[in-house]
Amino acid sequence: MTLTYRAIESLRPTDEQVCSDTIASSFMGALWSRIARIRIVTRLLIRSVDRDQSGSPTFVVARTRYIDDFLKLQIEDGIKQLVILGGGYDSRAYRFTRLQQGGVRVIEVDQPYTQRLKVWTVGKALGSFPKNVVYVPLDFAIEKLAVKLPKAGYQGNLKTLFIWEGVTMYLTAEAVDQTLAFIASSGEGSCIVFDYLFESVVDGTSGSLEAEILRRSCAAMHEPLLFGIEDNTIERFLSSRGFSLLENVTSKALKDAYFGGKGQQRKLFPLQAIACARVRR
Repeated sequence: MTLTYRAIESLRPTDEQVCSDTIASSFMGALWSRIARIRIVTRLLIRSVDRDQSGSPTFVVARTRYIDDFLKLQIEDGIKQLVILGGGYDSRAYRFTRLQQGGVRVIEVDQPYTQRLKVWTVGKALGSFPKNVVYVPLDFAIEKLAVKLPKAGYQGNLKTLFIWEGVTMYLTAEAVDQTLAFIASSGEGSCIVFDYLFESVVDGTSGSLEAEILRRSCAAMHEPLLFGIEDNTIERFLSSRGFSLLENVTSKALKDAYFGGKGQQRKLFPLQAIACARVRR
């Protein structure tokens, strides 16, 4: 669904877009391209997404924008590798031409079946693959990054950005810790940006209607919520795992940053945040 949300966001007037991802529209295929040309249909799609009571679609596009902005800063700061964990239909390897121009190796990691679909989609939509992109199939539940990534050319001594978008909530606490332990051993100056749910959403104690809607919808799609971090504990959580927190971005902060003018009426899911951290040496 995140691909759909990004594609729909890109149908808005330019001055109303929170994120712009034209590659997402390309990934949606020829039928989507025909639908996108019909203005009344696109307006209905946008209204439908904005009516979502949980506010998740709006959080998704704000999350995309924030991570895009963070990636730009990291490119300017001289990263040598970009690792996208749970890549799904992430389009940054194709949208950010500076990655290829700067010789930044991009490693996309995802479940084997999902990644096969992604590779097929990229080939059909774009016709070719950037030479700096490597695809690594991996089942987080049974395989280890420390084994698979070096075989794909990952160099642990290089300054690396890890993007972990829309993934942690579907993993076990053990899988999250194993992944963070691997990242904590990466090169000097390496960073991670990831989003997380508050623990009260996962265990059902938040008392929030939005949280209950999200829990039920994820369960219905056979992707139950498994992991969350207690609100206001992210700095301690990351510090104990070898990281220094750079920023913890709440839904309110995203709303203030990106939703001015007409966007003020749009609702973001309130019990989720984005964390940026640097590997501590």
